[in-house]
Amino acid sequence: MRLFIVNKRSGRGRGKKVWTKVRQILEIRKIPYQVEFTEYPGHATEIAREAVHSNIEAVVAVGGDGTLHEVGNGLVGTEIPLGYIPAGSGNDFARAENIPRDPEQALERILRHQVRLIDTADLGGKVLVGFTGIGFDAQIADLANKSSLKRFFRKFIYLVFLLRCLWTYRPTKVTISLDGKSYHYDGVWLIAINNTSFYGGGMKICPDAQNDDGWLDICCVKYCRPRTLLRVFPQVYKGTHINHPFVSIHRGKEITVQSERPLIIHVDGEIYGTTPLSVTIRPKSLRIL
Repeated sequence: MRLFIVNKRSGRGRGKKVWTKVRQILEIRKIPYQVEFTEYPGHATEIAREAVHSNIEAVVAVGGDGTLHEVGNGLVGTEIPLGYIPAGSGNDFARAENIPRDPEQALERILRHQVRLIDTADLGGKVLVGFTGIGFDAQIADLANKSSLKRFFRKFIYLVFLLRCLWTYRPTKVTISLDGKSYHYDGVWLIAINNTSFYGGGMKICPDAQNDDGWLDICCVKYCRPRTLLRVFPQVYKGTHINHPFVSIHRGKEITVQSERPLIIHVDGEIYGTTPLSVTIRPKSLRIL
């Protein structure tokens, strides 16, 4: 028996439409299933944790990266695999894992039940499945998540708010500690700590990141003029932004970020808190389908 955890509100209602299609396929093919609908932040984690102690053979998240993050937090370190049917705005985990956006094709992948172990990362109680961002991009994510424009500019919502924040955001001093070695930067726009290469709706922020290699990849965008950042920004979709001198790429297993002033943090697209932040890799800790 598979349990589907559905966020009907993800993707500004796309979650509900996707689930309707998936449910029809399951019933036509007479495939047994259970379904639970999320009602509040953190609910998907609670449901997934309860499922671990039942006869469920797999848990399937239907929603966006935030829903996947919550379900992953409930299943990490267990024998229950996680399936994913993308229905959000960014769907970056699906992009990194080559999970089809089409619900029927995504379901077929789950039904094949081919299990793979991936890394996660511990953030002091929370688990990172895909990516985290600190600073400028987290502020953009916060504004985008709260905005009614998300339904109209689904694919380009990050760019919309980037243009809005570019001239008002203030880069700040940051210290990054990687496995005991410290890096000090006088002005930083953003720091991305990634388990996968994508975030922000298709941006290849850490192009070499893989979620099964035992490492976290870090992209640090240091100070540059706003117009320079705007000019280079389109290159992030191909991953060629890393060739610029104000972009630093690192890898690590234990990472600490401290800043002169508190910076907003988002984890898998959802606001987490503010700096300081400590992140530790958890190799092969989550089973996925």
